[in-house]
Amino acid sequence: MMVLLAISFNALAEHYILSHPARGGVQLVSGFERVVKPAWFASIKPDMVFIGSSRARLAFDPTLVDPTFHVRSFNYGVSSETAYEARRYIQDAVAQPSVKAIIVALDAFASGTAAQPFGAGFDETRLAVTPEGAPTPRRGLWLFTSRYLSGGALGMHALSVWLLGHLHAGETPADRPDVFTAYAPMTQSVFQKELTRRKERTMRLNPWRLTQVRASLDALCHSPAAVYWYFPPDNFALIADYAANDATHFIAYKKTILTEVKRHNSQCSNKVRLFDFMTLNAITADMAAAKGQKSLYYGDPVHIRPQTGIMLLHAMLDGSRPGGAALGNELTRNPNAASLIDSIIPQVQAWKTRNQKLFSTFAQSEPH
Repeated sequence: MMVLLAISFNALAEHYILSHPARGGVQLVSGFERVVKPAWFASIKPDMVFIGSSRARLAFDPTLVDPTFHVRSFNYGVSSETAYEARRYIQDAVAQPSVKAIIVALDAFASGTAAQPFGAGFDETRLAVTPEGAPTPRRGLWLFTSRYLSGGALGMHALSVWLLGHLHAGETPADRPDVFTAYAPMTQSVFQKELTRRKERTMRLNPWRLTQVRASLDALCHSPAAVYWYFPPDNFALIADYAANDATHFIAYKKTILTEVKRHNSQCSNKVRLFDFMTLNAITADMAAAKGQKSLYYGDPVHIRPQTGIMLLHAMLDGSRPGGAALGNELTRNPNAASLIDSIIPQVQAWKTRNQKLFSTFAQSEPH
């Protein structure tokens, strides 16, 4: 009886969620997303997919993306995504015939280890292909268990129904930042807390992560999809910490991925476009929260708001500059790409000089 009740609830909830006009908003939610997203992805059959950690998960809301770019999109982002998970979700996207564009946030390739290659709830029997690229045996059965029999589906479906139930007629997730917190602007307290918590972070590749980068590019080699890889726009206060903590590996992380993308583009029919938003630009220079104001761009120093995600998509898809400001660099079409990556060091120095007084005051206000 309990099994039948669980199946019935999950089936009804999934139908309600996937048919709701604001369904894209729940794709930004963290909980048991690794359990249900492969099934949702298979059902929605999008033509644009976003892959990455929470930096991607919170950045791209299909309820904003779809009407702006006239697409049917899906947010495949999961919290703390590892390099292996990014590779496997890329393989899943390549195997979906409906997919025409794949956008990947590259911070995932600076995460995970061979000893811990994926997060809780990840199950590659739910993906369309095996790591070797062959069709996954009995995938329909595994998707059925994910949708209707798993506790993760029960939790994610219940949370999603609760969230969507808080929307009034005509409201979108953007109208309810109190419910869909991806839209909530960063405050000074959030900025201070998260900056302190992440102060020792670095960005680096290791041999295992590089293997996942190469496997991802191999999977894309003959894909007809347009592919966009990007270094995400963490707030520059954090970027400065990455450079201070380990500038050598931070720069090497970007240059190595650039080298691999260039190799891919020279050998494959598919051409990856590589963008670097992890620079000093109109988004990352936002210090409103440090000054006690609400940030227009960020929910916290790592995660941009979905409205900011639209700005990134414009920069990648059509080259436009909302507000007229440059947001970063397209590395694959610039002969000086390596020099642009190196320029992070003088950018950090200039930023520190410009914000020295602000951050000395900010540091004094930190709790001891």
